[in-house]
Amino acid sequence: MTSTTTRAPRTESPASQIHYSEDFPAEHRRFVEKSIQSMIERSSAATARGRAAAAERTAISQALYAPLIRLAQQDPDTADMLRNAEETPVPLDEDLAHLRRTDSHGTHPETTATLDIRAGTEIFGIPYHFEWAWHDPAGGAPFEIVVDRDNGRVAIDGRAGPKIGGADDFVSARAGFGVSLQTDHEVSAMGRAYRTTDDHYSVGAGFGGDATAEGGTDLTVFENGNFIASAIDKRWRKRVSQNEVDVYSSDGFGPGATIDVFWTMRPGNTYTFNVGTWVYAERNDGLGNTWSQSSIVANLIFMSLFR
Repeated sequence: MTSTTTRAPRTESPASQIHYSEDFPAEHRRFVEKSIQSMIERSSAATARGRAAAAERTAISQALYAPLIRLAQQDPDTADMLRNAEETPVPLDEDLAHLRRTDSHGTHPETTATLDIRAGTEIFGIPYHFEWAWHDPAGGAPFEIVVDRDNGRVAIDGRAGPKIGGADDFVSARAGFGVSLQTDHEVSAMGRAYRTTDDHYSVGAGFGGDATAEGGTDLTVFENGNFIASAIDKRWRKRVSQNEVDVYSSDGFGPGATIDVFWTMRPGNTYTFNVGTWVYAERNDGLGNTWSQSSIVANLIFMSLFR
């Protein structure tokens, strides 16, 4: 059984996990491990840049609202209203029970998928050569993550907000599958992956706070563990502030946008071609409850390579 399920306490040390098929060549593992580490470093750096830019906006907003917040806290009636607001149940996607769904009637904009199968196309199906999962070490661990290589399915529930069992500030987590490739001659390659996703988010912001939720799927390629190409299908991004609340569910699985990744393969090198899913949940606290939940289940059905 190759299914991995993790529901981690918020104090867990940051970690990545990789599991291989029984016949995966030992000499290729170091390239896989290097590629996953590169994923973590690239994503963490991008997240840090984005959070640094957003921190200035948040600081300005909090400074502007600080006097109003102090006045609100001094008024007994307003203080009672704020306490009640903090105790109001948050509309969450409570667990990953929808991991077992098999319907394909979601509300995604894309309702059909075109598969480009032609002479010379290689198909990599379930189970893939390896599976991986990780989260940004600067943030918290995901509330729950399921990786099932036997069925090609990944589910991630990322939560930011202590009152919903999440991290203090943000969670950035990814998981997926990959294959290892080589060539005996130089050749141009194009990779794709057919996948469907079931998407959910819930965000709410207190007075002076904000919350952001994102999620999607992506393809990445590494040469000897070094990044060379990627393509992203962002399924959603939602940001709220100042007492706003928004909840979304796709109500089932739907195909993502077609994404391609292109690169040149050269003999003597080992390539790792990955398909993954990711979530991002961030909150900057305000007066009242502020939370973010990003939840996705993905069927990563097959990967195709034309060279």
